Amino acid sequence: MSKAAEIDIVSVSKVYGATTAVHAISLKIPAGSYCCFLGPSGCGKTSTLRMIAGHESISSGDIRLGKTVVTDFPPARRGTAMMFQSYALFPHLDLIDNVAFSLKMKGVDKAERRAKALEMLKLMQMEPYANRRPAQLSGGQQQRVALARALITDPEALLL
Repeated sequence: MSKAAEIDIVSVSKVYGATTAVHAISLKIPAGSYCCFLGPSGCGKTSTLRMIAGHESISSGDIRLGKTVVTDFPPARRGTAMMFQSYALFPHLDLIDNVAFSLKMKGVDKAERRAKALEMLKLMQMEPYANRRPAQLSGGQQQRVALARALITDPEALLL
């Protein structure tokens, strides 16, 4: 992640009907650092990550990535990549196409996206399995493919 950005969460809340899942969290995470949310099930860890990534709307507050307020940006414009708990790999695609999928959506030509996907698979020591489908991999191997898919976009923030 060559262009890491600070994440600034400012009084962010998430309310589902009468239930407050996240209450006015404020946190600054310096660029290039690691931050870990710990807590019991249902305390708002995943909801907070999903709000940072733009996969969940924010009830109140703001999120900045670097100097940009991204609160109302769709996920594709935020500069984040999120690796979900369930890896969400496409079962009908081989590993190259799974890793290259976001580049395909951005209109990157096939040769370039395949080359970048192979580079990411090599980084994850998964290049020998490039033509396999996710069901032919162990859980740990699937996790590395999901990480390669998240990193291929060169995100400003990687959310796990």
